[in-house]
Amino acid sequence: MFLFTLFRKDIKECCHIAIYHCSIKIFCRGKGKSAVAAAAYRACEKITNERDGKIHDYSRKQGIAWSGILLPENAPQEYKDRSTLWNAVEKVEKASNSQLAREIEIALPRELHFSEYFSLVLKYVEENFAKNGMCADISIHDPKGNTSNPHAHIMLTMRPLNEDKTWGDKQKKVYHLDDNGEKIYDKKKRQYKCNKMQTTDWNEQHKAEEWRASWADMCNAALENFNRPERIDHRSYARQGIDQIPTIHLGVAAHQMEQRGIMTERGNINRAIEISNRKLRKIEEQINELQGWLAEEMVKLKEQSTLPTQPQTIPPQFARTQSIIPQPQSVKSQLSSEPTTTQLTPKPRSAESKSLQPITKTQPTEPTAPAFADVIYSILQQQARGKIISNSDNQIYLYLKKHDIQDYKGLEESLKKLMGQQREISHKLTPLRERIKEIEGHFDDYEIFKQNRDAHKQYQKDYTAQMPWKKKAFAEQNRVIVENYETSKSIMDSLKNKNGNIPAVTWQKQLDTLSAELRELDKEYKFLKDEVDSVNKIRTKVYDVLRNEQQREQPIQVRTQDMDR
Repeated sequence: MFLFTLFRKDIKECCHIAIYHCSIKIFCRGKGKSAVAAAAYRACEKITNERDGKIHDYSRKQGIAWSGILLPENAPQEYKDRSTLWNAVEKVEKASNSQLAREIEIALPRELHFSEYFSLVLKYVEENFAKNGMCADISIHDPKGNTSNPHAHIMLTMRPLNEDKTWGDKQKKVYHLDDNGEKIYDKKKRQYKCNKMQTTDWNEQHKAEEWRASWADMCNAALENFNRPERIDHRSYARQGIDQIPTIHLGVAAHQMEQRGIMTERGNINRAIEISNRKLRKIEEQINELQGWLAEEMVKLKEQSTLPTQPQTIPPQFARTQSIIPQPQSVKSQLSSEPTTTQLTPKPRSAESKSLQPITKTQPTEPTAPAFADVIYSILQQQARGKIISNSDNQIYLYLKKHDIQDYKGLEESLKKLMGQQREISHKLTPLRERIKEIEGHFDDYEIFKQNRDAHKQYQKDYTAQMPWKKKAFAEQNRVIVENYETSKSIMDSLKNKNGNIPAVTWQKQLDTLSAELRELDKEYKFLKDEVDSVNKIRTKVYDVLRNEQQREQPIQVRTQDMDR
């Protein structure tokens, strides 16, 4: 543990690494949160919550470097006071589960000085939040100076402001209207049917992506402006195409314990992740080495295959032995097979050979380097040591040959292509299943409607047969039948076509068509899944083959170098 702590300390002292951190969360009253308490804590101030009378005093808290409030154009100037702003927010939010504030916490680049990242934070808040109508409360923390953990807390209001500087609505109701333009009343819910529409796009998922990307872009621009080589990226390792496992957030308490040399559960997890990442990097280096070695071997084989095409004259004194010299083969045939018995059998001497005249032989006119599949197959033959090659190894050769794969990288690209096709089909399957489920739900609603309609007809007959003084009590007793019928009838009315009919036949046709399409896509998806599994096994086997061959070649190379010395 002591060595690990020293190692981490040495890293921090010798190199400053730009770290990206931008987390977004919401303070909700339903979870026991208070905007006043959060603002007081982050600004290290004493503020009284006028809603419940609680005093939140964090004036003794250390680490605050600067705090201030940025307002949009249509905000009252009194909101520059922190207590006034957040008490106004607490007052306007009436519901017990109200969303009070949004917080964006960002890590500031240690590579910059305070004045540099201070102006960077103000520019980021002004362009992304204040201009869009949000009040922003900024608190910059730097507990131990610029060499520690500088970061900023940005608290944002959730409710827009009107032009008259009053609080606006977060959302508005859009009512469903009938053909006459009247509101449709839902008797079951006892209210008019409507949808809720947000008045701003602040809660949209794409906004979080924009805010995170904007902070990364601004930080990189500032680092470049001050001639710093470090850069940050808001995307995950997976989106960047980096084979690395992200560490988890330690938190304040765990971080302080780790600084004191006390091992924590989160710290142990991060240490295990770092070990795994080192292994991944080592594997990646080995793959790169294998690819480089394979490229060198291919070049060597190509150089060996490009021999001079001029005829070679054999001296007369060796003409008699020409008949028993085996004929030259291409490199490809040398890798794929051994010389046959016929090739090694001496040929009978002819009459012409007695004249001892010079004999010429020619090399193949256009030799070609062996394909990647032939190289792998040759290595598999060598590793088999005279045994019969397994069917799985033959499948490797056939796959590489069929798809004309020239190197290990091409095999990985082939696997990625298959996985991409599998994802595309998966994306097509989701809406198909949802539409089929929707149509099946229409049929279920139709069956319920028919049952309620029959019950309602029987009720009307029984109601008509009742004595006048008993009809009221009878109607009250069977009120559920009437309500169920009206509810199911309103549902079916919304599903009717332009002619006023229930399109059960059309639903059935759509269901048959979609079901057939789903079966075909399911079949194709399962085929691709099996293909991906098979190619992944081939990739693993090829990697092992190349790695073992490289390890086998290394001792030979070392011995050759020693002999040269």
